[in-house]
Amino acid sequence: MGCHAMGVTLGPDDLVLSSGSLDNPPIEELVEAAVLGGFAGLTLWPAVYPADPAIGERIRDADLTVVDMDAVIVWVGPDDPGGPYYEEAPREAVFEAAAALGATGVNSLLVCPGSATKEQAVEAMASLADQAADIGADVYMEFSRNRPIPDPATSAEVVAATGRANCGLTVDFWHVFYGPGDFADFAAIPGYLIGAIQLNDAPAESHEDLGWATRYLRCVPGEGAMDLSGALRTIRGAGCQAPITLEVFDSGRLEALGPVGFACLLGDSTRRLLAKLDS
Repeated sequence: MGCHAMGVTLGPDDLVLSSGSLDNPPIEELVEAAVLGGFAGLTLWPAVYPADPAIGERIRDADLTVVDMDAVIVWVGPDDPGGPYYEEAPREAVFEAAAALGATGVNSLLVCPGSATKEQAVEAMASLADQAADIGADVYMEFSRNRPIPDPATSAEVVAATGRANCGLTVDFWHVFYGPGDFADFAAIPGYLIGAIQLNDAPAESHEDLGWATRYLRCVPGEGAMDLSGALRTIRGAGCQAPITLEVFDSGRLEALGPVGFACLLGDSTRRLLAKLDS
């Protein structure tokens, strides 16, 4: 499990910018913001950045790595109504974009109307891992309280049970913070199972509409209530070597600073955080 593309290896000290943090601007704006913010890679939303050779060329020209496409949505359990389930690109389009843009990974979200079994989740992730392997990529499962597999421990069991070396977890700090489970759980999860980290912070007071806050009110790392240093130490202590993706949906700050200004703020704040870990 790792990020390898075009001879470039990204590790735990490398920063990755999620296009969603900048509200998915045109590729020229996104690349400029990533470069000026000191990022080594990008996470792209495939519904906005499809399998277009011009997009891949612009990213490569800037010496950036596409770390993952975020995300493919997969139904688990019976009575699949067929997609789209949210606003996502179709499954095949996600993998086509990943192949065309040289993405090293594909993030995934499992959905169903009720409780899926662990076995159903394992089957879904194994299928995704096999499809990702066909293009030389990893696949990650992002868990959260409103997903069929909601917690870190059970999610780790699912990806391990696939038996696929290219199948791992996406750890979104926001979702861990709001549970179930917590960052202490990662002390017992092998670090090699964590393929992607999405870093952000949370307000000191929970918003009454958590779904809305998830989309628009995440905080810049270091400006919220999470113990980010403690969480990163636990995850790193377990052996995780994934780079750090900044997924911070803060519409007010983005509007005030613009894409470049916000990207620079995200990069600078995270580098300060990492410097404290290493001191």
